[in-house]
Amino acid sequence: MVAALAAPGAALAQVADSDAQRQKLVTLVGIPSGTSAPHGAVYFSLSGANRQSATNDDPDGSLSFGVGFGSAEEAIGVQLSATLTSLTDDFGDSGYFGIKASRRLHAGENALTYVSLSADRLGGWGAAEDDDVRADLAFTSFTRIADGAYPVMLTLGAGTHRRDDETEPGLFAGAGIGLTENFGASLAWTGETATLGASFRIDGLENVYFTLAGEDIFDQKDRQRVSFTASFVKFDLFGR
Repeated sequence: MVAALAAPGAALAQVADSDAQRQKLVTLVGIPSGTSAPHGAVYFSLSGANRQSATNDDPDGSLSFGVGFGSAEEAIGVQLSATLTSLTDDFGDSGYFGIKASRRLHAGENALTYVSLSADRLGGWGAAEDDDVRADLAFTSFTRIADGAYPVMLTLGAGTHRRDDETEPGLFAGAGIGLTENFGASLAWTGETATLGASFRIDGLENVYFTLAGEDIFDQKDRQRVSFTASFVKFDLFGR
């Protein structure tokens, strides 16, 4: 497995085996995945959105950093992250930490399955100081369709803050597909709204990925917004 990334505001999960990474970019935006960043992988993600929330139409952004340790294939993979929740006020005055552990459950000829348990909003400070800790359990499978031409990512999970304005537990699910070497699309149900996402990369920009997400696309909770994320990923922080 090459990578599993989480970006604030529009969670980005990009996972592919080495062959799929060269051929099709598979992605799933908006919900947690069952994978974690592999050992030695580090990422920086800068996100921006056209509105902060249903009650605040001001644009805002966030910054996230993460690093992976261990192996989900051989034992347990662990991903540690830190997020700055706002870039419009004093830089770094609000944020929190997160941790995710993952394990591969199945490795077949045409499918891989992973499970993860994550906790977010840990050790918050500033505006995030009083946020409740959030936990998610996610199962993710990877397969191929159309005689192996397209990699597909499927995720099903449950979390503590998924319904009723993110105050009640609920289920989430989603599917993503790699359409070309540089483009993938996805659709996710976050618990009470739907997110339509796309991820892409540009030839010549090595280790850089971009994500565009339309959140609450059916305007079920008056949370419609568009977010954009740019991520830099390095896979061999600790050397090989």
